[in-house]
Amino acid sequence: MKKGCFIEGIFILTIVTGVIVYLVQTKFDTLVLRPGKSYLTKFARTAVDKKVRIIKPSREKDSLNAMLSDFFGQKLFTFHSFSDKMFDPLTDSLNKFSKDSIIDKKELNNIKLILKKIEDEGSKEN
Repeated sequence: MKKGCFIEGIFILTIVTGVIVYLVQTKFDTLVLRPGKSYLTKFARTAVDKKVRIIKPSREKDSLNAMLSDFFGQKLFTFHSFSDKMFDPLTDSLNKFSKDSIIDKKELNNIKLILKKIEDEGSKEN
């Protein structure tokens, strides 16, 4: 290998490495994090919607749908960390409440507290 080819190769490799580092530092959020959060949001929302569909129509169900839409639509995107067990309390409580297919104000307040705990857990920075 000639000396000029080696220097040219190092020069091109340095430029390519610099471009990659720049893109990761400046565009990582839009290229990786937002699509990942969007996928996780859709996955979690689908699981929760299956449980909510069982509940009979009422004002509390409408309030629950509004709370969940706000939570999954806006608040979840501000999370700094995700856990595989993060949504277990929510799905467990919805399973318990959906057995009688009726939700009352006490159960709705309990779900509000669970959503607040999930929000607090996700907002913690590592």
